[in-house]
Amino acid sequence: MEALDITFDARSELTGEVGPVKCGLCGEAARGRMLKSGGMLARSFGWDCPCGALGLHVPLYDLDELYSDVLKVWGLKPRDPEVSPPAPVGESGLLSAVYVDGPALLRSLFAEARSQGAQVAATEVLVRLILPGFSSPASIWDVLWARAPRPME
Repeated sequence: MEALDITFDARSELTGEVGPVKCGLCGEAARGRMLKSGGMLARSFGWDCPCGALGLHVPLYDLDELYSDVLKVWGLKPRDPEVSPPAPVGESGLLSAVYVDGPALLRSLFAEARSQGAQVAATEVLVRLILPGFSSPASIWDVLWARAPRPME
């Protein structure tokens, strides 16, 4: 598994470059960057491959909230996922809770992207976030890849 360190300064601003990772579709090195836009994906991380694929760091436990933004950033028509409606949590004080089945949502996301003509793949990268005076333990990030169909000329 590839390993990547991402370094921030004392103001939590990215310093230096986001390192490359192998494209999940072609295996070539994809250039890393922090996303400037993308709805809830803004300030997350993406990788641009020369083959035209875009990889996005997407935590599967948040895929219900990021689903539409992922499709949009990939250049596809956004749509909301099929999830259970929020349910009250008894007397706990929580407003609602919904179980998020990340792997099922990933299968749904990939099926939607394929239905729009995209090629998709998923990879994992071992990432360590480094801040002055603190380095987090390494964690495994899911990187979701898509190459949208090229428009006809």
